[in-house]
Amino acid sequence: MRGTITSYELRKKGRKGKKSWGYRFRAGKNEAGKWIWIVKKGFEKETEAEQALELAIAEHKKNPNGNDPRTFSDFFDAYIREHCERHCEPTTVQGYLAKGEYAKHYFGDVPIVKLTPLQIETSLNKLRDHGGKKTKDAPKGRPLAAKTVREIAAVVNATFNAAIRWGVLDLNPMRRVTVPRVERHERKVLDKSQLDWLISACEGHQWLHLLLLLDAATGCRRGELLALTWSDIDFENGIVTISKSLAQTRTKGVFLKSPKGRKARRFSLSPSASEALVTHRNEQTKNRTMFGADYRSDLNLVFATPDGNYLKPDSVTAKVSVVARRLGFPKGVSLHTLRHTHGSFLLSLGVPLPTVSKRLGHANTHITATVYSHALEKDEQTSAEVWEKAMGDLGKKPVLPRVT
Repeated sequence: MRGTITSYELRKKGRKGKKSWGYRFRAGKNEAGKWIWIVKKGFEKETEAEQALELAIAEHKKNPNGNDPRTFSDFFDAYIREHCERHCEPTTVQGYLAKGEYAKHYFGDVPIVKLTPLQIETSLNKLRDHGGKKTKDAPKGRPLAAKTVREIAAVVNATFNAAIRWGVLDLNPMRRVTVPRVERHERKVLDKSQLDWLISACEGHQWLHLLLLLDAATGCRRGELLALTWSDIDFENGIVTISKSLAQTRTKGVFLKSPKGRKARRFSLSPSASEALVTHRNEQTKNRTMFGADYRSDLNLVFATPDGNYLKPDSVTAKVSVVARRLGFPKGVSLHTLRHTHGSFLLSLGVPLPTVSKRLGHANTHITATVYSHALEKDEQTSAEVWEKAMGDLGKKPVLPRVT
């Protein structure tokens, strides 16, 4: 391996100045087959540049990746392009890109082989302290939630793991980084009167009233409801099949994908939900007649725009949040709150955990138990009270003598 020494003429205020020396040498090729050049300038003497070149080449032979100039941003972009876009859902890719921008802002231009645990941890702490939007009260930026910072750290960790798989790194520096701890918050759940108030407030709206009613009655995710077609509902047996979900990203717009977990599921509808669906279908017929051939009958959607097209998931979420705020519900009550309410009620009413887990479409019962631990804790208290009522005097009664 050989390099070259080059002289540079330093100019100052348009006049000729001293000469400066530098070196460059090839350090292998990148994934595209182009040469990677290691370049360093600023030596006062040619002999200094020559000595530094010899040392740099020797060091490179010992540690071929030690002088790799490719930055964290280079590898993050490659991770998204070569892995995520091929193996992840578009919504997941969009989330990774958003989280990666935070990391790129702090150390995106640093060669990935030179990033240290201290540098990464310091950057994550800065994000936690003032990584959000700048406001009058927070001119440096509002604090980012610990959960968001942990998600950013997870994307950074995945990028380093990809670099290890590609033979660029031997160790992942994230293994020595402490990330912010997330305080556990109990998920918001509505009681029966609040649920009735929210749903009743939307009565008269062609699809929003039914959407809230069905979400509360089934616990389906937003995308699953918006992708629901009339052929997915078996009115005779009161069965609904969830086999797809509607998603939305900036690049792809609105599109269908597999439900979370990639598994279809079937469950029973309550009689009141089935009745509301029949009423909605009759109302929807009016739109089909009014739009005629322009109606998207091919989509056969339960929840649709007046001309039968897809509703935008983000707009639906925003609409429900606006209604909740107008009714005076606290911040955090949203369409997804109805899903949690459904699961919590079922568990509190004694429905077995595996049944609730299957209905909600969780991958396993552990997820359900973790998400709905608040409901299970109440059941634990109830079980203790039941035991106390039945057996509380155990060991307190006088022992009768044995009859021989």
